[in-house]
Amino acid sequence: MPEPYWPKKGEFPLSRLNEHMQLVRVRCAYCKRVNHYRPDDLIQIFGDVDVDSLMLRMKCEGGADHGILDVKAFIPTGSEAVGLRIRRLAAIKIKRVPVWRDD
Repeated sequence: MPEPYWPKKGEFPLSRLNEHMQLVRVRCAYCKRVNHYRPDDLIQIFGDVDVDSLMLRMKCEGGADHGILDVKAFIPTGSEAVGLRIRRLAAIKIKRVPVWRDD
């Protein structure tokens, strides 16, 4: 019996990318901005989620209305890795918002 056409439900978490030294390429189709991330930095922010679910979780820095981002895992080749700029996580800022109640 032939396999069905629809996509398979196999999960591919970010922790598997660390095992194979892969990077994550995020591209905005609207503003043509491309960024490269290490999976361990993305695990600190989003948790060990599926790579495909990052399309809906991440937003473009150029504007939130740019639509869904194109997220792919890849292994950089020798010629690609020479000038590749990788964004690293420097800090996570938490916004403190006061919540008031009337007594």
